[in-house]
Amino acid sequence: MADKKKGFPVKATKKYIDLLYMTPQELTAKDISELFLTHHELTLELWAEVNVVEIELANHNSIDFEAIDIDFKSPSDAAFVKNRGIKTAYAINLCEDDLTVATPYFEELVTKYSGFVCADSEDFTPVYAGSSKR
Repeated sequence: MADKKKGFPVKATKKYIDLLYMTPQELTAKDISELFLTHHELTLELWAEVNVVEIELANHNSIDFEAIDIDFKSPSDAAFVKNRGIKTAYAINLCEDDLTVATPYFEELVTKYSGFVCADSEDFTPVYAGSSKR
């Protein structure tokens, strides 16, 4: 029997990636959302009570920032955070295809509030904005 799926368009699935934003500043989701208020190409949704902000890009994909606890269980992760004086961290979720579009926004965030945006990886690399150097 012939493959019946042949001829139907294949819907591309979006691949999402997880990043981290870490800063030595005390920072809320409201602070992040206020930074981007002047960007009229963005739509912002703030859930201040749970410290989450969603930034919708012009292509209707979103970048989600969710505050996370920096009390890491891994001794090396805990040392990494302590050595850099990190006070606030956010998990960032976005479509991998939007990373190039998102990077200037990350750079703006780091310029205003310091810190860095990095991969949520074993060694916190690569770094996409700012610097994780001590």
